[in-house]
Amino acid sequence: MHRHAISLILCTAAVLLAGCSKNSSSGSEETSAASAETTAVSATEVNSTTAAASSTAVSSEASTGSTKETTGEEQKTTESEEKRAEECSDCLELAQKFYQAYLDHDAETVYSLFCIDEIEGYNKLIEPQLNGISPDEAFRKAAVVKAIEASMDNVRKIMEYYATDAGDKWSFKVTMDDLSDIDPEVLEDYNKSLGTDYTKSYTCQYMIYNDDTNGKSFTGNSVSFVEKEGKWYLSYSSLMGSDLIYFMDFQ
Repeated sequence: MHRHAISLILCTAAVLLAGCSKNSSSGSEETSAASAETTAVSATEVNSTTAAASSTAVSSEASTGSTKETTGEEQKTTESEEKRAEECSDCLELAQKFYQAYLDHDAETVYSLFCIDEIEGYNKLIEPQLNGISPDEAFRKAAVVKAIEASMDNVRKIMEYYATDAGDKWSFKVTMDDLSDIDPEVLEDYNKSLGTDYTKSYTCQYMIYNDDTNGKSFTGNSVSFVEKEGKWYLSYSSLMGSDLIYFMDFQ
């Protein structure tokens, strides 16, 4: 995939992530400062290497316009009969479910938290940048789940770096104080870009994974949550742009 295509994907997600920066609480800033050292280590020793390698692979593979032959069923990003996770009417509940799924290495649960409308809107938005590659194929469910699993593997590598041994117990804590409300105008632009009709959104800019065995910790990825008709969903574009795109395999 060309670099400008990757930039478009990242900018799509950045609409929500940037919107939270001007609304971040002082508590979030303190968390950021307190965890600056651990963030630098995780980004430098694990994330940067993986992301750079994945980004190079994506650029090389997708620019050739290569695709895999798949069945019609495999090419579908979603299926109407697909079982979805039980819908959440509370954003904090959804945030906790998302981060718990990362601790449990449960990629299927993470995928089930996405809104189908946003997945379809995202595919339409980036299709002109894919050099003829079908977005329904490139971002089919199996490919996205595989990327989520790779992202979870990345988190586990960071845990291994900080852990005393393999038996260390890990936890996380997310409260409403960790969620920043997105400006309505920012959300409106986001809806226009994706053809969605979300009515509210929060971003979790700073979240901490804690090693309960030795007291060490590191920050997790930023992610956004969006509301539609009273139900909350994990923002597909946000997670794709901030993390998953680097783990996608476009062969």
